[in-house]
Amino acid sequence: MKRLVALFAGLATILVAVTVIDDDRLPGHMVQHLLLVDVAPPLLLAGRPLHRLLRAMPSRPRRCFGRALVAVGRRAHPAACLIVFAVIVLGCHVPIVFDTAARHPAVHVLQHGAFIAAGLIVWWPLLGAPQPRRGLGTVEQLIYLTVAMLPMTLLGAYLDRDRTLFYPAYAGPGAVAGQQQAGAIMWVAGTAVMALLGVVAVMGAMLEAERRQRARELHRVTR
Repeated sequence: MKRLVALFAGLATILVAVTVIDDDRLPGHMVQHLLLVDVAPPLLLAGRPLHRLLRAMPSRPRRCFGRALVAVGRRAHPAACLIVFAVIVLGCHVPIVFDTAARHPAVHVLQHGAFIAAGLIVWWPLLGAPQPRRGLGTVEQLIYLTVAMLPMTLLGAYLDRDRTLFYPAYAGPGAVAGQQQAGAIMWVAGTAVMALLGVVAVMGAMLEAERRQRARELHRVTR
């Protein structure tokens, strides 16, 4: 039941981001990105939608798709996930790309899809299943989270401190102030949300590992 709730919460977050949040101003656009990158993907991964899809498939396609899922998941090296995440997030915020998305709805939709994909990729080593072959210990998970927060933190800090207009598509009265507000949203709120969800994920993994260890010990005792 918890996984189903998480899945629907992730889908609802995407729906709110793309239909409710006003992105005519840069701060609203950054709130969209925060929801699509930091909030929706971990909820979707916690809901295990691919596993639900597998159960609904006929046996032969299920085996083929399941083997492909395992192969992809096992090759999702944490370092590669971090690199791809940083490239997508920073690349989508390059002024020419960002302004094009702001002016053209079709590109804007592609940008949203890229952010969701980036979020799924960066959260996979913590919440995805199957887990990458190069698993992360508790300390490594915390280091991974710290590195994962850097792209949005650094970009947000730059926008918050910059006194010139970085995105011409949002030119107008109060544009620089709005840009600084958007930077603060990405810098402070984005970092806080990612850190909070990440700590929850790490603690959940620790509790699950402890539960499995107790189950193994109980099995040995009762044999």
